[in-house]
Amino acid sequence: MQEPTMTQAQALARVEQLIKETTAVITPTPRLDLDRPSLNVNSCLDPTDGGSEDRVVIARSYYLRDIPREQVPEVARQVEQYWKQQGHYIGAVSANGLNISGRSRPDDFLLSLAPTGDDDVLNIGVTSPCVWPNGTPGPSSAG
Repeated sequence: MQEPTMTQAQALARVEQLIKETTAVITPTPRLDLDRPSLNVNSCLDPTDGGSEDRVVIARSYYLRDIPREQVPEVARQVEQYWKQQGHYIGAVSANGLNISGRSRPDDFLLSLAPTGDDDVLNIGVTSPCVWPNGTPGPSSAG
């Protein structure tokens, strides 16, 4: 039995909500610059829940612009602290504190913060769990 999920539109709204709420607490306030390749809706390959690969994942990432290089480590600390305060699970933090990965609670969206190139710009990303585009399996997906 294939379980209903949130819809693709709901997943996108939640992805954007997680990013916007996180970046709202960052000082200095970053300018969000959409990472264009992250606009894709991707197939749910190798689903960890053992469900159908006919589902999709929604992912977005943004570059956090206008943060002075010397404040990048502090901004990463702010993001980590905020995610912990929200009750999200932090899975890993790199030795320099700039790479952070975790999962939102209770809905299990992947959270990531990582430096780009020369560590002067951070990238924040959120990826949904596998969802049915319309929230429920279609007739061809039943199985």
